[in-house]
Amino acid sequence: MAALPRVAVLVAAALILSAASASPAANGTTTRCYSHLFTFGDSLIDTGNFIHYSTSPGPVAHSPYGVTFFHRPTGRWSDGRLIVDFIVERLRFPYWTPYLAGKSKEDFNYGANFAVASGTAVNQLLFKKRHLSITPITPYSLAVQIGWFKKVLAIIAPTDQERKEVMSRSIFMVGEFGGNDYLQPLFQNKTLDWVRPLVPRVVRYVTGAIESLINLGATTVYVPGLFPLGCVPRLLFLFRNGGAGEHDPTTGCLRGLNDGLTIIHNNLLRQSIAELREKHPGVTIVYADYYNEVMELVKSPVVNGFDAGEVLTACCAGGGPYNGNFTLHCSDPGVTPCADPSRRISWDGLHMTEAVYRIMARGLLDGPFADPPIMSRCHGY
Repeated sequence: MAALPRVAVLVAAALILSAASASPAANGTTTRCYSHLFTFGDSLIDTGNFIHYSTSPGPVAHSPYGVTFFHRPTGRWSDGRLIVDFIVERLRFPYWTPYLAGKSKEDFNYGANFAVASGTAVNQLLFKKRHLSITPITPYSLAVQIGWFKKVLAIIAPTDQERKEVMSRSIFMVGEFGGNDYLQPLFQNKTLDWVRPLVPRVVRYVTGAIESLINLGATTVYVPGLFPLGCVPRLLFLFRNGGAGEHDPTTGCLRGLNDGLTIIHNNLLRQSIAELREKHPGVTIVYADYYNEVMELVKSPVVNGFDAGEVLTACCAGGGPYNGNFTLHCSDPGVTPCADPSRRISWDGLHMTEAVYRIMARGLLDGPFADPPIMSRCHGY
């Protein structure tokens, strides 16, 4: 009997994980390997910040978002849990209060999630200077999120000794960042040649944020790269008539967006992380390989529980090629989600399903897509 692909093994293990995970309320215990989890990012891990500040949060505030797990919209851009939710479960922390909904020190007992949908590495001013509309871009960029963290740190660790303890026992997740920095110009009819020069600046902003955390005392930082943008249904729809290179004959993804943007970003980010490791030898800085993690699902959908014929088709979106039409959103009247989101990779054409996030989280928690994986520090746990 042939060996199963490693991602298929991850799926089975992740199912066991989901059944076995228990919240603090259920078992009265918390993990001792990390005291807090702090995350920064965009809609891939936003657990509710966007809907707490936006006066018009749009589709994410309505059904069918949340249909698979929470059974109601929670501000998560998926049908259920996100990567960070599975990490929180494994650490046996309670689900977070989003930072913007936090009101007291107790709300941050286990950390905080600062991620905001449409979050960018660079700030709005750069986009404005380059004559782009900033309307769809949140003002809460990475630098702002780092500022929020400093406020929380002052609340939960007011003395130098307390700060040192919290920073040394916490795990930090910075990103993924860059997706919105590149998508917003593309959605505003800019070309790949226009977008590509942004990559070094984006990576500098990310590494600058990591250094800020290290200077505050962080000792464990995970930094995800970008997932394959060329396999995103809304981008496939956007470039259906050309403009992003040829389609890969094996996957159907756009090579221009993958080879000519995503991989360039990820390679530069990995190089910058390697330089940070040399500069800070006592700090664990780990690159999380979202690109190959998702690409394995795209290349081997059936063995991982996904429908082969719908790999690049969104579960819940506005129709058209790849079900990636921009004019209708998942929660608009007349839009019906697919019968079984767990068999799709893409949820709404930009974000992925809970089924994918479960696998991605497992890749970070136990490897092989993060080395060392998050749980390597939790011996016997």
